[in-house]
Amino acid sequence: MLANAVRYTRTTVTLDADREGGGIRIEVTDDGPGVPAAFTELLFQPGKRADPGDGHVGAGPGLLLARRLARSAGGEVSHDPGHAPGAPFVVALPEA
Repeated sequence: MLANAVRYTRTTVTLDADREGGGIRIEVTDDGPGVPAAFTELLFQPGKRADPGDGHVGAGPGLLLARRLARSAGGEVSHDPGHAPGAPFVVALPEA
């Protein structure tokens, strides 16, 4: 998630971590172009990228793998489509 944020940011990536509900919440936000509304449903699908011709390398598995890892630990990865500009992603993990 952090690599994606750095790849797509214009100038700044913000990382915020807080204790929340007996676990931890980590938010990664960039100030890049964000996720196109038409693509939000496909964000966590294998091999999907919003714009494969955007000049960035990658096959699109990063968010899918991040979500799978979080879920294997009882957590979740989500995206806030209402945030603009940029793309905020949140990892929520339970306390170990």
